[in-house]
Amino acid sequence: MNKVFIKGQTIAAKIWSSKYYLPVLVLIAAIAAFTKTALECMYVYVAICVFMFLLCDDMLSVFAPILFTLQISIEYYRDYSVLTQYMWYAIVPFAAAMLFNIVYYRRPMVRGKFLYPLAAVSAALILGGIGTISSKEYFSATGLYYVLGLGAGQLVLYMLFTSRLENKRDYDRILRVSQVIYAAGLVFAFVIFGFYAENFAKFLEKGGVLFFKPRNYVTSVFLMSIPMVCILAKRSNVYLIGAALMYAAMLLSGSRSGLLFGTVIMLVCAVYLYITNKKSRRLYNWLFGAAIVLGGAAAAVLIPKLYSARFASGSVGDKTRIEFIKRGISNFLEHPLFGIGVGSMKDLPIFKAYVPGSLMFYHNIVIQIISCTGLAGAAAYGWQFILRVKTLLENRRSELLAFGFTYLGILMMSFTNPGIFCPFPEAGLLTLIFALIEKESKTQNITEEEK
Repeated sequence: MNKVFIKGQTIAAKIWSSKYYLPVLVLIAAIAAFTKTALECMYVYVAICVFMFLLCDDMLSVFAPILFTLQISIEYYRDYSVLTQYMWYAIVPFAAAMLFNIVYYRRPMVRGKFLYPLAAVSAALILGGIGTISSKEYFSATGLYYVLGLGAGQLVLYMLFTSRLENKRDYDRILRVSQVIYAAGLVFAFVIFGFYAENFAKFLEKGGVLFFKPRNYVTSVFLMSIPMVCILAKRSNVYLIGAALMYAAMLLSGSRSGLLFGTVIMLVCAVYLYITNKKSRRLYNWLFGAAIVLGGAAAAVLIPKLYSARFASGSVGDKTRIEFIKRGISNFLEHPLFGIGVGSMKDLPIFKAYVPGSLMFYHNIVIQIISCTGLAGAAAYGWQFILRVKTLLENRRSELLAFGFTYLGILMMSFTNPGIFCPFPEAGLLTLIFALIEKESKTQNITEEEK
């Protein structure tokens, strides 16, 4: 039996190190997007996770299938409760295999520098609404999911990441993680293109972007994925094609935030690559010239046509966002210490785009924090933000800075949409990214000292 287990570990290691592993996972997601077989493909991803959890000690091996499972589940975005009748068939083996991995391949816990800020955020979320929120709302499934998912869940993930990242690997972890996050952007590009392929006649008839309800969710991931080209294009400029596809898909999603912030992120990445990737400057000169011509034409003709309906209907949504801000400030002034609680639904009547199973989102990170967690949350999140920015600045001369653009992207999105208040994948991705930056910056410093 032991020989079989060891043989299985060897096979799992070969699969994880194979150059075909990630492309196959992306192909599965593409199949789900174009054939409406999300549920079946989610089961395939879960099976892969169970296999890797049991036979591979490297938890990054399940990073992609878990992320892609969350992404293709977007097919059920209007009401995720539809999945409850199927979820136990996946959750039970997944949880059992994950628990086995945590115990069998355990490593000593590492007390990283983000541990205490994450603990503070967790405490602020737990205390949020104390004395104000009803017990029904506080202990609701939705309330507990967001309180634990944004707080204690991220703390546990961070402790797990920091301990496992101590293991020495024979591959470049920065490259591998950036490839997975980049691939996540491609997955959502396939989702958007699949949606338009299915509704192409309607698109031609309307002559503008179609209504795509999870547009801001996919945009959040795009804004985190596109900056990975800053790392990958230094290996091959072919990755620029994927970034262009993501940007095109983001525009087709109909997200006005994507139109604005996506363009900003593309420009930031372009400037960074032009400065740092000197060997490709001749190519970039041609690409930038073409981008200026095509971008100018699109801004003058194509974008106004595609987004005419979105700009016209957006004024209604903007009024609602202003009301969110007013309510959030009012909640803070009435309950300044701990806010009204993450699970509070007192302002739900003004949230016309509410998705069952989600929070009462105020579509502004500052308002969300002070309204739901008060001064306690403001202090905790502020501490975490300052430490993250400090860490990025300390690594501004390495390619780790590219992850700072990812952070910039999701932060911008968080000022107009839920953003980092979505536990998975957004908040979870940030937890992994900063655990990786912390570990790799230490490794680089040790290497430099040895030289």
